[in-house]
Amino acid sequence: MLPKLPLPAPDEGIFMAVAAETAPYIFVDDIPLVGEARFAERERAMAIIDARNAGVGQGLEQELLPIDALSTADRAHQAAATYGEGSSEHLERLDGLELDCQRLVAEWYRKLRPEWFPETRHHYDADTQSFFSHGMSVRQMTENALVPMPDNPEEQARRVNERVEDETPLILRSLGGIALKGTKIRTISECTDKAIADYAADQRPGAEAKHRGYGGYVPEREKLAIRDIWIDETTGDRFEQQVLVPGEYIEHRIIQMALERRGLDAEHLDKTGLHGAQILASDDIMDFVALLDEVASEQWATNVFMGEEVVKDFIKDYAAFRREAMLRQETQKDLARTVANYVWDLAADPSVDRRTAPAKVEEFVKMLLLDLGKKNPKAAEDMFDKKTADGLREVVRLESIGQYAEAEAKMRQVEKDAPGGGYCGAGSCGIERFEEKGQKAEEVKEKLRAEKDDTLVKDKDRACKTCNTKGGVYYAYSPTKVNKYCDSCGATEYKKTPFTTK
Repeated sequence: MLPKLPLPAPDEGIFMAVAAETAPYIFVDDIPLVGEARFAERERAMAIIDARNAGVGQGLEQELLPIDALSTADRAHQAAATYGEGSSEHLERLDGLELDCQRLVAEWYRKLRPEWFPETRHHYDADTQSFFSHGMSVRQMTENALVPMPDNPEEQARRVNERVEDETPLILRSLGGIALKGTKIRTISECTDKAIADYAADQRPGAEAKHRGYGGYVPEREKLAIRDIWIDETTGDRFEQQVLVPGEYIEHRIIQMALERRGLDAEHLDKTGLHGAQILASDDIMDFVALLDEVASEQWATNVFMGEEVVKDFIKDYAAFRREAMLRQETQKDLARTVANYVWDLAADPSVDRRTAPAKVEEFVKMLLLDLGKKNPKAAEDMFDKKTADGLREVVRLESIGQYAEAEAKMRQVEKDAPGGGYCGAGSCGIERFEEKGQKAEEVKEKLRAEKDDTLVKDKDRACKTCNTKGGVYYAYSPTKVNKYCDSCGATEYKKTPFTTK
């Protein structure tokens, strides 16, 4: 039975305005001195990109390669080596890895649907005057993302925007006299035009790429993210909350019209310009979503809730949506921990090519969620698409009548055709589901000490630690363990993960 979770109370100790939901918004750059400081930070970010661009072709390509999939896990391993396993530093980074994986699973689970994410805390360090998330500097992370993107200037501009966004709370505090109590810094991130264009090209008849990666965006529904940041005046710590909604009805003009109702003229701002123009607001993030729904409903002459069309008499209960999101994410914790174990294990393996690591992670999550989709075809439509859900229904039907070979072949085809999570499109990453049948398969499962709900994979790229042979290593992952078996030399490894005793 699921635990009872409290309803978030964003108005307690945060929102001071009596009518915050109707209070006017302010562009941060319209505040004297703040705009100047933010412009200077933007210039510094661009200078970093220019310097790194000058280094390309001179042996710096590897340094500029962003490794997102394993960065938190790498730091967890480093903390264990430096401070000891079970140290506060090690456990803090393990918490960060688990949170990252919970977010990855939750976002993919609701890829084609709206979702809300509860607040996370970034600790303020007075010595460095920066914020830290599970021991990692947010400033450093946003600076690491400042890489040259000559083929994608839209995304490069957004990386600069995010560097400025991270610095904005510090700018507001440092200038003094600017009241932050009851105020959030709100960022609106719409799906990029490039992601939308790439997706449209992939859908054309005869297109070679059925579904490439779209840099984390969801152009299938032109999804947008709304993020609020606010400061705890007592501790100086920063809190962050986010909501994701489909953008078919809440398109750019709808957002501009909604902002006009809160006193802002955003007519001159395109999507990337609006992303960089952070807003000071005193209402709740869901009040803003409700406003967007209201404007969209009026303009499209249909009833819109959380960015989706609903029936005319639908009750728009935003607090209930929050409760449902918390319960939904609670049920995903075992899945998230299995993913965390996979990423933790991947980061410890020196044979892993860091450039293909993000694809491996994405493909692993895809396997887990396809298995979940077999049990819940409706969820499969939300995570992938209707074609994938129908394919999984057929797999279940074939299994129910004993046609296991046909079911296995169908599952392989469904897995191949199913879209990825949005980052890299998966594909040729060397990892594949282990679904073989017969005596050989049973021997492998026995060597792995595999249990019913374990996720079994074979990685063609990773090498055995004992014989250094590639292509014959099998893995069994669960929320509590990582087991391995090499078919070449017979070596086995059975390991409880650090999350088991954390």
